[in-house]
Amino acid sequence: MTKSARIHDPALRNEFIRYTSLSIIGILGVSCYILADTWFIAAGLGTTGLAALNLAIPVYSFLCGIGMMLGMGGSTQYTLAGARDQTGKKDRIWTDTVILGLVLSIPFVLFGAFGPDTAATWLGADAQTLADTATYLRWLMLFAPAFMLNYILQAFMRNDGSPHLATWAQLAGSFLNIVLDWFFIFPCNMGMFGAIFATALSPVTGVLVMLPHFRSQRNTLHFT
Repeated sequence: MTKSARIHDPALRNEFIRYTSLSIIGILGVSCYILADTWFIAAGLGTTGLAALNLAIPVYSFLCGIGMMLGMGGSTQYTLAGARDQTGKKDRIWTDTVILGLVLSIPFVLFGAFGPDTAATWLGADAQTLADTATYLRWLMLFAPAFMLNYILQAFMRNDGSPHLATWAQLAGSFLNIVLDWFFIFPCNMGMFGAIFATALSPVTGVLVMLPHFRSQRNTLHFT
């Protein structure tokens, strides 16, 4: 098939639109939960809580960026290996990406366990915002493996023929985060811990939603 024929192939065009639209829907879901998270913290914890969130959010962006980078890069290499019928290489790429994600999450976990106050100070927290910023960073970084694995799985699920499942996982995590944000901050009065705990449960939910793929017939993701 020539390049021109590929461009005008209806099946290929429909497949492209399907994958792109599902990705956009998932991103919109994540954007909604970030907006809701900000609003609930501002309404429930006031300016101090909002300031603490803004101080901690670069770590969240950095953490998610690493997970997305690994997922997109690894899943692209995985698909290329599959197109070349390199089954052994496919399995190694999948395995190495997951292991690398978990390894890169270890420094975050260690900082979350032993140095959240230090990290908060580095980010500019003062005496008024230190406690909330450290609380947010502690639980954010302790759940770093879940964030990493969630983004890696989403990318590989899309390239393994389950874009709908990846999108549902994103939407389920986003919706649960919004509901739990409200529940933990207002009825339970859990403060900043409630806000970050709701956010931390979002990737856990996404991973759980995607797990059935490994038992489906279309699954080609195998550890080696």
